[in-house]
Amino acid sequence: MTEKKYSNERNKTSEISDIAFSYGGVSSLSSLELITQLLGGAQAIGRKMNNILEFLALTENGLPVSTLKNLQKRMKFTNRDMGRALEISESTLQRRLKEGKKLDKKESESTIQLASLWAKGLKVFEDENDFRTWLEMKNTALGNNRPIELLHSPIGREEIKEILNRIEWGIYS
Repeated sequence: MTEKKYSNERNKTSEISDIAFSYGGVSSLSSLELITQLLGGAQAIGRKMNNILEFLALTENGLPVSTLKNLQKRMKFTNRDMGRALEISESTLQRRLKEGKKLDKKESESTIQLASLWAKGLKVFEDENDFRTWLEMKNTALGNNRPIELLHSPIGREEIKEILNRIEWGIYS
C-alpha cells in the first residue's frame, strides 16, 4: 500500500513539475527538482532525489541511458551535439542509446553537469528560447567564444555557470 501511495505521489509531483515546465514556471522549482525533471524525473533516474549530493552515488553506478535521452530531447541537441558535449563520438553515443545500457561514470557526471547548467540557464533567463539564443552568441567574458562551444569541458561548463550567476545577480557579463 505504501509503495502504491508513493507512486501516486510521485506521479502527482511529476505532473505538477511538468505543468510548471510547460508554462514557464521554472522559477517555482528548486534546482534539484529542475535537474531531476530535465533527466526525466524520478522514474527515469530510478529514485527520488532528496539532495544534489545523491547524484554522486548515481554516477558511481551509472545513470540509465534514458536520462541522457530525456536531457538531449529537452536541450534539442542532435546526437552529434550531445556527443560533443559528452566528449564521445557520435557513433558511440548512438550505440549507447540503441543498447539502452547505463552510462559510464564520466558520461553520467557530464550528463548531470549539463542538466545542472541547463537548469541554471532556465532559471536565469526564464525563457528557454532566450537561453538557447544566449548560448549561440559570442561572449566576451568567455574569451569571445559562444557558450555552446564550451559545453564539452567541465571547465567550460563551470565558466558558463559562473557567467549565468553574474547575469542572475545583475553583474555585467
